[in-house]
Amino acid sequence: MAIHDVIVVGAGSAGGPVGVRLAENPELSILLLEAGTDHGTEATMPSDLLDGGRLAGMTHDWHYSAVPVDGRAMPYRRGRVVGGTSAINAAAAMWPRPTDLERWAALGNPAWNWAEVLPWLRRIEADTDAPDLGPHGRVGPVEIRRHREPELIPLQRAFATACREVLGLPAVADHNDVRVAGGVGPWPMNRRADNTRISTALAYLEPARQRANLAIRGEAMVDRLLIENGRAAGVVLAGGQALAARRGVVLCAGALGTPAILLRSGIGPAEELAALGIRPWLDRPGVGARLWDHPAVPVRLVPKAGQCDPLRDPRFQMVARLDTHDSAPLVLVLVSFLDISGSPALLAEAGGAPVVALVNAALMDPRSHGRLRLPSANPSAAPVIELGFDREEADLRALAEGVRLAWRVARAAPVAAETQRIVGLDEAVVGSDALLRSYIHTNLGSFNHPCGTAPMGSKGDPLAVADERGRVHGVASLWIADASLMPRGLTVPPNLASMMMGERIGSWIREELGGRQAA
Repeated sequence: MAIHDVIVVGAGSAGGPVGVRLAENPELSILLLEAGTDHGTEATMPSDLLDGGRLAGMTHDWHYSAVPVDGRAMPYRRGRVVGGTSAINAAAAMWPRPTDLERWAALGNPAWNWAEVLPWLRRIEADTDAPDLGPHGRVGPVEIRRHREPELIPLQRAFATACREVLGLPAVADHNDVRVAGGVGPWPMNRRADNTRISTALAYLEPARQRANLAIRGEAMVDRLLIENGRAAGVVLAGGQALAARRGVVLCAGALGTPAILLRSGIGPAEELAALGIRPWLDRPGVGARLWDHPAVPVRLVPKAGQCDPLRDPRFQMVARLDTHDSAPLVLVLVSFLDISGSPALLAEAGGAPVVALVNAALMDPRSHGRLRLPSANPSAAPVIELGFDREEADLRALAEGVRLAWRVARAAPVAAETQRIVGLDEAVVGSDALLRSYIHTNLGSFNHPCGTAPMGSKGDPLAVADERGRVHGVASLWIADASLMPRGLTVPPNLASMMMGERIGSWIREELGGRQAA
C-alpha cells in the first residue's frame, strides 16, 4: 500500500472536516481511516443514517457501556461509521456559548476565545431559516434548520406551551442567538427541509470523494501509533497492519477513541500503562483523567393512543434552556418516544405500554467529571467509561431541581391533555428530598456528550495533552482534533463545535505543512 503524507484517524464529526481541509492541498496525500463502515454516498447510505428525526440504529454503534453512578451501567452510544456520531445522533446543532469559549481561553488556549471562534461557526453553517440571519453563516457545508410551528407534533407543542405558561419561559426562535439567555423553542438541527440528517459524511466527505489525494478506508480500526525518533510516523491497525505517514498523524477518533489510542501507544499515566503491560513512552497523566458529560434524568409519560408514532413522528423538536439558582444551565428536552419493550420493570410501571415519552432534565455544566481507562492493551476491549455523575453534591441538587421542573411541565394541562399518566414518579417522591435523591440515582443517565479526555492547554498544565492547535506535547507530527481536546465541557451539545474544531485545526495543520491550496 502506498505511503501517505498524513493519516487521519476517525472519519467522524471532526475527522471528516480535517481530512477535507488537508486534502485541499493537492501536494498532500491524505488517508482517512474509519473503524466503522464506509457506506459511500447519500445514494447508497442506509435510511436510518439519513433520518434526521430519529437516532440511527444500533448497527452503526460501538456498543459501549458506561457507569453513570457506582454500581449501575448503561449503554453509551457512539457512532462507528463514516460520519461518526454525527451520523447517528439527534442532530442538535447548537453554537457553544461565549462563556464556554472564554473558559477554554482562560485555561491556556487564547486562540479559542469567542471573537476568534465566531467566524468559524459562521463558516461551517448554512442557516437560512434563523429569524436574524446577521450572525449566521449561509453558505457553509452544514445545513441547519428548525422545526416550524405547523411541523410540531401535538405533544411537542404542548411541551412548549407548558414551559411558557407554567415555568414562565420566553419563546425563543433561535437558540443559537447567543444574546438570548434562555427560553423554549425549536432545536437548531443539522438537517435538510426533507429531514435528511446532514452528517459530516454528507456535508464534507461526499463532495470531496472525487479528490485524487483523499483516500477513505472503512473497517480500519487503529490499535496504536507508530512512533519513531520522537515523531508519529504512522499507525498500526488492530489486525497488525502498519501504515506509514510521511508528514504525521491526526487523531480524530473522538473523546473515547483518541485517548484509547494514545494509551495503547504508551502515552498516558505511566503507572497505569505499566500495570497493563504497556511500555510507557510518554508520561501524560491527563490522558483519560477527565471525562465531561451532561447528566440527565427522565420523567416518563405514557402518551394517549395515536400520539407519538415512532414510524411517523420526529423524536426531537423542542428544547427549553433555563438557569437555576445555584448552578449553570439546565435544559428540559421532550423526547417524543422511547421503546421500553426490552425493560420488564419499566414496562410493568407503564402498565404494559411499550412506548413512552420523556421530559428529560439535563445539567449542562456539571461540576463532576468521570474518567476513561483501558481494561487491557487489547484494541478490541472496550474502554472503561466512568461518568461519575454523583460525585458533586451541587450537581445532585441541581438535578433534583431539574426533575421538579420537568414534573411541573409533565403535569401541566397542555401536556396532561396529550398523555395518560406519569410513570414511576408521584407527588410523594417529588416532595421528598430523600426519595427524589433515590429516584435520581436509579434513573440518572447521560446525553452521551463525552469530551475532555485529551485536553489542550499550555505546557505548564500538568494535565494538558496538546497545545491549542492540537499539537501533542512531546510528540512531533502528531495532532488531536476532536472533542477529546476540549479542556472543559460545553453547556450545549458538542456536535457542531466538534465539526468547527475539525475545520479550524484541519486548516491550521494544512498551513503548517505548507504547500499550495487548490482553487
